[in-house]
Formats: sequence, structure tokens, C-alpha cells
Amino acid sequence: MISDSLSGMTGGAAVGGEPQPSGGVPPANAPGVMTPSEAAQYLRVSEEDVIAAIESGELSARKIGSAYRISQQALDQFLQG
Repeated sequence: MISDSLSGMTGGAAVGGEPQPSGGVPPANAPGVMTPSEAAQYLRVSEEDVIAAIESGELSARKIGSAYRISQQALDQFLQG
């Protein structure tokens, strides 16, 4: 399932060559609101996985027009389970 493919993404994994802090602390360059593409890069999964998690209700997001936006807080809650 989606949560299985996204599990374990909180600890020290590199994103774009930058170490990702553990403990739910976003990197200094992480925006407060992300597109599915940006969230996918942050989580190191595909954009399709992020959209599937949104559509299944596992990941909270807002749809503005035809585009989803995901808050950093929603990603942190999702990662905590």
C-alpha cells in the first residue's frame, strides 16, 4: 500500500544531495506549502504515489482549482502515521 512505500522516509535520507533532518524537522529550504511534485521530491517517491496518498485520504491536501497543495504540517503528520 502507499503507506508501506512511503514508510521510513523520516530519517536522514538525502534529497537532492542534501541531508534530510530526522524527527520531522524540515530542511531549511523546504517550502511551507508544496506541490505534489515538490512533496514527492521531499519524500523521495513518485508524484503518482503522493497523489494516490492524497486521493485515498492518507495525506491531507487542499485542491485549488485543479491543483493540489500540501502543507509541511500535513507531510509531517503523514510521516508520523
